Amino acid sequence: MSVLSQASGVAAVILAIEIFAIGLAVLAVLYLAVRAMGRLLPKVRLWLRIGAGWLAQVEAMVITLMQWLLAPILFLASLWAGVGEGVRALRRR
Repeated sequence: MSVLSQASGVAAVILAIEIFAIGLAVLAVLYLAVRAMGRLLPKVRLWLRIGAGWLAQVEAMVITLMQWLLAPILFLASLWAGVGEGVRALRRR
């Protein structure tokens, strides 16, 4: 047997061991991630509930501000436009 064929056989064995080790490492990481999810999910659910509460409060504040600030501005702008259109209609007569 030549040295080249022996080296290729050894390289194939080393490659197979590397593939197995990398696959085993990936499985170990996935296992640890799944185990950590059991402890992490209740905390995430809690923060999602808190965030949803804050979002609802901010939404209520924005709606209130729009009703108090934007509605009068829109009313006055439409009143001004209506009065201007009425004045132009009277001038055309």
